[in-house]
Amino acid sequence: MSDQSEEKTLVINKVIFLKKKLDKEIGYNYWKKYVASVFWSQISTPINLTITMLTAITTAQIQTSDLISESVASQLAIVSLILATLNTFFRPHTQYATNTEFLAKWRNLGVKFEDEYYNNSIESKKLENYRGRLDSLRLIQKEVNELRQAEGTNTINFLTDFLFFISFHTCLRNKKNWLDRDKAVEEAAKAKIDENNKHKKGTRKMDGKKIREILIRNELIEHDEDLELKEKIAALAKLEEAVTEEAKPEETKPEESKPEELKPEESKSEETDDVKVPINN
Repeated sequence: MSDQSEEKTLVINKVIFLKKKLDKEIGYNYWKKYVASVFWSQISTPINLTITMLTAITTAQIQTSDLISESVASQLAIVSLILATLNTFFRPHTQYATNTEFLAKWRNLGVKFEDEYYNNSIESKKLENYRGRLDSLRLIQKEVNELRQAEGTNTINFLTDFLFFISFHTCLRNKKNWLDRDKAVEEAAKAKIDENNKHKKGTRKMDGKKIREILIRNELIEHDEDLELKEKIAALAKLEEAVTEEAKPEETKPEESKPEELKPEESKSEETDDVKVPINN
């Protein structure tokens, strides 16, 4: 028994370690590719559009010769040449396509990890179950390593890495890991429910309309876009049932009515008959 318990503890520690590692690693690489994709999309589209417009204007000038002046045409030709050179050297459209492709792959790994994280959280706590979870997490870790190797050096860019470093420590400081948003929503929901339970203690029975008003006011169900309609209805029913059970007043036993004490009847005064005493003459 002691060997089995030690093995179970070791497996549990490995499961916890892999869950934290995958959560951090997938979130880090996903947001890194996201920032790079956004940057290159904002660069490639304006440059390509500008090059196309300048090329059309210079072509029309060559055909008509009176569309614009020669000085303006020469300036536009120089600007078009510079933009075309920069576009060829930095390849923003290619960088955008590559980063977007890897962004989709990291997102797919994140979804797979999320399914494994939540689907096995309610299973039994047997050793075989923990072994199965450990094997599943190891497979996901293997896919993460293969994806990191597949990226190669083509996606490395110091400018986008610097932008990601700034974003990572500012706007993304609370969303570094893949499950950070889910954990924040879960903690906020628990805090709101605990606060509501404190206020509901000792109150009267509440109807469904009042419970719905509380839920909408606290933004637990109405403003949570991640919950489906069936999940909203189920959560509402559970909360309504919990409130109804907590709000039931304690049954007070009716006081037993004591029988009225019967007053003793007043004894009638006994009539004393006059007793004639004979007098001896």
